[in-house]
Amino acid sequence: MRRVAVIGNGGGGKSTLARALGRHLRIPVHEVDEVQWLPSWRRAPLDEVALTLDAWAAGDAWIIDGFGPWPVIDRRMSLADTIVYIDFPFRTHVWWAAKRQVASLVRRRAWAGQSAPPSSLLLFRTLRRVHAMRSDLFELVTKDGREGRLVHLRSPREMASWLSEVTKAIAGVAD
Repeated sequence: MRRVAVIGNGGGGKSTLARALGRHLRIPVHEVDEVQWLPSWRRAPLDEVALTLDAWAAGDAWIIDGFGPWPVIDRRMSLADTIVYIDFPFRTHVWWAAKRQVASLVRRRAWAGQSAPPSSLLLFRTLRRVHAMRSDLFELVTKDGREGRLVHLRSPREMASWLSEVTKAIAGVAD
């Protein structure tokens, strides 16, 4: 596991999972949202985002967290040796995103390089749009024999279990 694409709807724990994998695998973690959003949650130009994402994907070892523009997703998926698709029920994504939104008001933590979280309207529109794209996304990650590299996580319990298994396997290799 040296080139890992972590994808799924917002509020599903992609970034948390990617950071945990990066720590255990000792490889760099890149967050797509940090390059695709400019200050005040304006979209960065597609060509600039694509250049950065392609440069990351050209590396020998990486974890790339998030989608980015649709035209560059396919290239990244073809280079990934592992595709982690977080595909929880829509209500789980909404609930976790809502909790994160409320918590960000209290903690004021940076989110995707921004000084403030996205507006609730932007966030929930994005959640709905990505949920509507699920079948297209699944088709993309399973085409051309990619299903053998796919880890399809359908619940928070499955995600925790998979991460635990990976962590144990990595620790066993390190011993």
